[in-house]
Amino acid sequence: HVRLVTWHRLRPFQMCSMRLLIAELLRAWKAPGAERPIFLPGDLCRSPPPQLATKRTWHLCYSRDNEGAAELVARLERASEQQLRATADAEQMRSSAALLLYLDGATFGGAGLPDRSKDGAASEGLVRLVRRALDDGIPMVLVHEQRSVPEAVSFDEIIRRTPAELVSAGIYRPIATPLLDEPHAAVAVRLVLNNLDLICRRIERHNSGVIGSLTALAESLTRIDMDGDGEIGNSPTRSSEHAPGSAPKPRLKWRRRTPPEKVASCV
Repeated sequence: HVRLVTWHRLRPFQMCSMRLLIAELLRAWKAPGAERPIFLPGDLCRSPPPQLATKRTWHLCYSRDNEGAAELVARLERASEQQLRATADAEQMRSSAALLLYLDGATFGGAGLPDRSKDGAASEGLVRLVRRALDDGIPMVLVHEQRSVPEAVSFDEIIRRTPAELVSAGIYRPIATPLLDEPHAAVAVRLVLNNLDLICRRIERHNSGVIGSLTALAESLTRIDMDGDGEIGNSPTRSSEHAPGSAPKPRLKWRRRTPPEKVASCV
């Protein structure tokens, strides 16, 4: 019996395929220890999950109208070792780091997919939620179904079924993560978590920069050192320069360097 190993373009999936190929070769050669786990440098599934550090209430918001999203969220929670916080409450989207959108043939209407086709109301509810996310600048995490299931269609077909207003608004500006068959599906889940971790880091960096700018503005208006860094706004406070009764800070003195030719003449 020969096992078929699929080779994918993306490097993280290639690492998974390489591990499978090595395992099959070791078994075929009946090498000692062939049943032991194989570790390769850069294998995502062999490293700890990202910490997903954020001050937002939720990491992900998803819609119950997006069939398949709840199942994917459950798997993300397990892969993150229960660090992931997700909600299906659309009112909590502003308190979330990103909106998860699971993409298959039934996402925006399941024509030709009788098992998972949507009614018009459910599809419209998802369209409204995605439109709100785009208008509010909420980051989106896209996952493209590519497993061996009837709902899997090409990305061109997904774009064709997507409302034109969402396409023109930039719904597919982020790169979608392909969700492949096992064991590559575990790599895809990890890629989604890493993508979400990058979004969380970007949000925290932005927030720290905004808070710093607002603090500097408030200090400039009130002339009070609010953060205790010895500066008011971007200028040093008077007390930090030389407080009454305290020794002045030493100042650096710069001396002009003697040209080498004059030094030689003196010698």
